[in-house]
Amino acid sequence: MVFLNRDYLGPQALAQAYRWSADNRDEGAVLRLKVVDGENGVWSCHYSGTCSKVCPKDVDPALAINLLKNWLLTSKRKR
Repeated sequence: MVFLNRDYLGPQALAQAYRWSADNRDEGAVLRLKVVDGENGVWSCHYSGTCSKVCPKDVDPALAINLLKNWLLTSKRKR
């Protein structure tokens, strides 16, 4: 039996969140990072890399998700 979190943002939304937040012209990064730091955000990804393998646009959402995780963890250490 497979249990899915229907509220999980998903790899596409998380990759976009990283893309926009990493842009130094972006003014919504703080709010966006609060959303992806929730239980339905990056922490629901268990990194199997499948999203990157099957991505039809040859984007690497797994990398973006891991960069978001690292960003969140390092910013929490600085507080």
